[in-house]
This record gives sequence, structure tokens and C-alpha cells, in this order.
Amino acid sequence: MPTAAKLMGGLFLACTAGYISFVYLGNTPSVTVGPEYLFVNALIGFLVGWRSIGSDPGFGGMDSIMAGFRGIISFIFLSTVTFGIWVVIIKLQGFFIKTFENVFSSWFDAAMIYLKIIWDPNVILVLTVGGIISGIASGLANRFWT
Repeated sequence: MPTAAKLMGGLFLACTAGYISFVYLGNTPSVTVGPEYLFVNALIGFLVGWRSIGSDPGFGGMDSIMAGFRGIISFIFLSTVTFGIWVVIIKLQGFFIKTFENVFSSWFDAAMIYLKIIWDPNVILVLTVGGIISGIASGLANRFWT
């Protein structure tokens, strides 16, 4: 169990996720999730980096870069699902959702809004660079501390 590789993958992907949340979600007026979602997104990034990148990081080469891409794809999927659930919980607390069918439509709408933000070219660039750095850092940690 390469724990140092898992820690590096988790930390670097958490930093990338926190940066994305702080800069892009924080400056989008259509998204009203609150500042605590920054920490939720960073936690998702850490857990995905720990499990996805750190479990098979390679040794700092192309395998590590591909592990970083695998982590970013997993992060996008899990953060989209979590964002939709987060928005539905906020709407349920404010009694904005009246019927059970509106839960699924609200979740889908929120997930699509999040994906629209994620597919911005600047966000894709930050995610790609963050994934590459996460993978290489995890691979180098695997090489030197195994």
C-alpha cells in the first residue's frame, strides 16, 4: 500500500478541486451553494485522489499522467453528482420543492449547470494541469517511498 503516493494524489487533487470551487463556482452568480461547498469539493478531490490516483500511480512517467487523468474524470463525475444532491438539499430545506418528481428534475438541472461551468476551457485547462501534477507527484512519491 503506497501511502505516500495516495497522500500526494489526494492533496494535489484536493488543491485543484478547491481552486476550481473558489475561483469558478464562487464567481458564478447562478450558483448559490454557499462557501462550505468549497470544502466539500476539496474533500471529494482528496478522496478521489486517494482512491483513484494513489492506488495505481505508476512511477512518475506516462502511467502517472494517465492516473491523473483517471482521477480528474472520476472527480468530475462525483462532484457533479454531489453538487446536484447539495442543491436539492438546499432547495428541500427552503421548501422550494413541493413534489417528489421535482427532486429528480432539480437534481438534473443542478448537475447540468455544474457541467456547464466545468466545460469552460479555463476550467478544463486547470483540471488537466492539476490532474497531470497530481499523477506525477503521486508517481514520484511511489518511486521514492515504496
